[in-house]
Amino acid sequence: MQNQDTSDAQNSPAKRRRRLRWALFCIGLLVSGAMALTAGVIGAWYFVAPGLPAAETIREIPLQIPLRIYSRDGRLIEEVGERRRILITYDELRPDLVNAFVAAEDSRFFTHPGVDPVGILRAAMNYLRSGSRGQGGSTITQQLARDYFLTRERLFTRKLREAFLAYKIEQEFSKQEIMALFLNKMFFGQRAYGVAAAAQVYFGKPLANISIAEAATLAGVLPAPSNYNPVRSPANARMRRDYVLGRMRELDFISEDEYAAARNEPVVSQLHGTATELSAPYVAEMVRREMLKRYGEDTYSAGFKVVTTLDSTMQRSANYALRNGLLEFT
Repeated sequence: MQNQDTSDAQNSPAKRRRRLRWALFCIGLLVSGAMALTAGVIGAWYFVAPGLPAAETIREIPLQIPLRIYSRDGRLIEEVGERRRILITYDELRPDLVNAFVAAEDSRFFTHPGVDPVGILRAAMNYLRSGSRGQGGSTITQQLARDYFLTRERLFTRKLREAFLAYKIEQEFSKQEIMALFLNKMFFGQRAYGVAAAAQVYFGKPLANISIAEAATLAGVLPAPSNYNPVRSPANARMRRDYVLGRMRELDFISEDEYAAARNEPVVSQLHGTATELSAPYVAEMVRREMLKRYGEDTYSAGFKVVTTLDSTMQRSANYALRNGLLEFT
């Protein structure tokens, strides 16, 4: 027994020394890794940064907005252009809508500096487990950088540029400005660019009137508008919507009752045209021709708003009189 105690006493300091050496080795490895990573980031910055555009130039890049023609009292007569887009400010976005996009695309949007290592790791692990894309590795800010300045090439250098541009954008703009820029820029399918146009195209509603389920549907469209389009692929759209609703519930953006009600809401969507308020096709065509003569093809994308001398009340009366006259004549 005495020999065993003596042996334990002799071995105890040796064990402690081995544990200490192992701990120091691990600490050294971590420090070395951190230093190597820092050096790599700094080196990449000096390699990539000189060729990056200034983040503030986003303000100078025009978005394609169709020509809109109004009566003198503000009634929309016609919208003419290839892309449908309705610009909105952050204050016009419902919290449920913002939360839907945060849940779907970038759950740490309001806390990260433009790049989210946690999100990248989570996306990689999800892909390795299931081979499917849930919430992607690119943050909302990175997606904004890519859509304004870069291509979609799958190159490491492009991802570096995207990450550094995202960081620069975060230094220049507030989170609210970034979210508004993102939701005005992105393509939602069916010629709809920006979330306000998408709400009109798919649901025939202004943003203020969409439900939680519809907000989740719009957020679900973004990764692949052709696959998750609620008009063309309602089953896929529902699957993606339910994923977004699940993420919103996980993040405590909605209550259990709201989640259940939204999940039970059917996906009802059809293509809606421009919500015009006054029929005056001949006047609209006259305006279009005159604008085309003056401004060329910019007419359809520069966001011109033309206010005519037409009075909506008088025009409706004229339309009514013409219709009745034709009916009596026939």
